Amino acid sequence: MTLDPGGIAPTPNTEVAARRTTRGSPLAARILLLVAALAAVGLYLRASSRVYRAFLWAENATPENLKTAARLEPSDAEIRYRIGRYSLLMQDFPRAIVEMRAAIALNPFDARYWLDLASAYLASDDPAETQQALKRALEADPTMPDVVWRVANYELVQGDTALAMQRFHNLVENDPESLMATLNVCWRATRDPDLIAEQVLPQRPDSYFRFIDFLRNKRSPEAPAKVWSHLIALRQPFPVQLAFPYIDHLIDQGKFAQAEEAWVQLAIANPEFRGYLPSRNLMVNGSFELDLLNGGLEWRYEAQQGVSVLVDDTRAHGGSRSLAISFEGAPARAGVFQFVPVRGNTRYEFSGFMMAEDLETISPPRFQVVGLHSRKSYLLTDGVTGSTGWRELQGEFTTDPEDDLLMVHIVRVPQRLIRGKLWVDDLKIVAQTRIGESQ
Repeated sequence: MTLDPGGIAPTPNTEVAARRTTRGSPLAARILLLVAALAAVGLYLRASSRVYRAFLWAENATPENLKTAARLEPSDAEIRYRIGRYSLLMQDFPRAIVEMRAAIALNPFDARYWLDLASAYLASDDPAETQQALKRALEADPTMPDVVWRVANYELVQGDTALAMQRFHNLVENDPESLMATLNVCWRATRDPDLIAEQVLPQRPDSYFRFIDFLRNKRSPEAPAKVWSHLIALRQPFPVQLAFPYIDHLIDQGKFAQAEEAWVQLAIANPEFRGYLPSRNLMVNGSFELDLLNGGLEWRYEAQQGVSVLVDDTRAHGGSRSLAISFEGAPARAGVFQFVPVRGNTRYEFSGFMMAEDLETISPPRFQVVGLHSRKSYLLTDGVTGSTGWRELQGEFTTDPEDDLLMVHIVRVPQRLIRGKLWVDDLKIVAQTRIGESQ
């Protein structure tokens, strides 16, 4: 047996115990685990430091910094994309294509990469590759509004109007907030209200009204009527008040026959509206039995100082309701009026009823009929004062050839102090004879 340096020979049991202590000690195992963990942390810190440094270089997006970032982190698709985008902005289209393709090779699922690749190909006059890149952008993100918007605009630039219109339709169908921007682009590209109404607008009345308003603001005189025709063809109900700005637009343009036609067409989309259509009596809701609409070719009210107006269901000449008007001060008019479509060169008969209660004035309220085109006063009736029962006020007049829209309202001529209450009811305008026609 060989002696150890200290001259003591270990026994066999001592050697075995020593080996067991070294191999199975919990302390040794923990030391080994710590060494391995420190090595892993070192590798991670080295890698993360490289990524972080690459991020810092990429954030300060100069060509040199982007190249440095790409060198530090060659597998980062976003850095290659930024280099491509910078090249695109600098109009270095070949380099932009190379870098965008490199980014896509690393991450083919980001629609931005494909869209900017399409931009580079479009600028390079390569329509086939442009179309392919657009297709891949949609595959990457087919519902994102920004993606659909850019693809549709690209297709407009390429001249594929039909496909672009379909894209825009899908866009506004799913993203109503994009409608006005879409209308602006489509109108600039086509100037075709029929095309936009048929192929872009969702089949909802509110979209058509927004397009009509858009065209009114563009001062396109004929286009709103075309969109109106498409709206009526939907045969979908809508609040009739939405149509009032369009009818006002027609009146402002002097297109009184079109305004009358549009008013009648409201009943196509809204059958319950039929009660507001004129009959032999050309005035609408002259008995005040229906709700007041305050617009279109029905009664309107403009607030006047010293006047209050309400529908009264306690007094009526016929039916169950009348219009009650209270005066206090010196108003020139009651503020209640109605536009009435007529024919030029035609004789008409007007009638209406008034009733007063404690109405004190030397200038009573009167019915007046005025030609909207000629500004001619065709009729100014008598008025009532004091306290009276129902009194019929009437008269006849013949319209000038150019007048096809009248205004009926309640005025005070001359303008003097007044106090008290007035009721009006059962107003009528009935055509008698067109001049030159036999009775």
